[in-house]
Amino acid sequence: MKRGAKKPVRAILVREPNWVGDNIFTLPAVRELKKRFPAAAISIVTRPGIVPFWQLVPEVDRIFSALERGGLRDLSGKLRLIGKLRRERFDLAVVFPRSFESALLARLAGARERWGYAEEGRSPLLTRRARCPRGYRHTHRIDYYYRLLDGGRGETPAPREILSIPGALSARAGKLLQEEFGPPDGSPLIGFHPRASHGPAKCWPLEHFQELGGRLARERGARIAVFGTAVENELVERVVAAGGDRVRSYAGKTSLGELAALLAACDVVVANDTGPLHLAAAVGTPVVALFGSSDPAATAPRGERVTVMFRGLSCSPCLREVCPEDTACLRDISPREVYERVVELLPER
Repeated sequence: MKRGAKKPVRAILVREPNWVGDNIFTLPAVRELKKRFPAAAISIVTRPGIVPFWQLVPEVDRIFSALERGGLRDLSGKLRLIGKLRRERFDLAVVFPRSFESALLARLAGARERWGYAEEGRSPLLTRRARCPRGYRHTHRIDYYYRLLDGGRGETPAPREILSIPGALSARAGKLLQEEFGPPDGSPLIGFHPRASHGPAKCWPLEHFQELGGRLARERGARIAVFGTAVENELVERVVAAGGDRVRSYAGKTSLGELAALLAACDVVVANDTGPLHLAAAVGTPVVALFGSSDPAATAPRGERVTVMFRGLSCSPCLREVCPEDTACLRDISPREVYERVVELLPER
């Protein structure tokens, strides 16, 4: 190589955010990296529970699990991860989170180039410091992450995230559905995700989900698959109990990959602003997205058949975890309105 010539990029490290939805939002940027550096192997660092998502992305060559605990609470584990990363000899690290620790990881991993937003006092750790887009808090996260690749500049929206489900995983989803609902009967399959991370201010009332599920089962003969984590199982069961024998719970019963395949099998998904909502949109399922305290300008799913329901009250989006009032922004979205939107999105049979 001639002196002064730019070294080729053969190995790329991508540090992902900590939330499922934000990992999905970075997908267009990761695919753009592969287009710009087609000969490079891309490695992802993400939380253990999100690993199955990236296993569905063919542009990704290797996935490292990052410890979920921050700070010094598991120093030995962090040092082991750094040792593994250093052995990869990365030419480029792209740091999507804004935290100091995520940029420090890229620096300690020995990546020759390190790109990230100049936030949290971490500029000395980066070789390419991007300025946050003006009004970035109301910039859609997909665009926010995508623009990092060009130093935070640019106005063109990122392409939407699209995720394909492998045949074997689709077959697994079919088996999981048959175990709960029996053989397919031609009835519509509706997915519910009635909870959300970041507190109850993002959650449509459970009694609204109960009413909606019962009506869809009675009037449309729909099967309702209710998703959630094992921790949320008790709340999910309340939705199931109100809906009769056409409603089943998958809370805590699936991996993230299986969840993606089940969401892809649904005709429509109704969910709060949380990771599974964005996963459903990414696999191409029509969604009804319920927004309260969060900002749809920043985190609404993108897709061809996406309906966002947001009251836009004077107090919203407040970004609070707990509403100090009565969560009117969500409570005032009636089950009747959501039912009508679901029916509009159902395929003709």
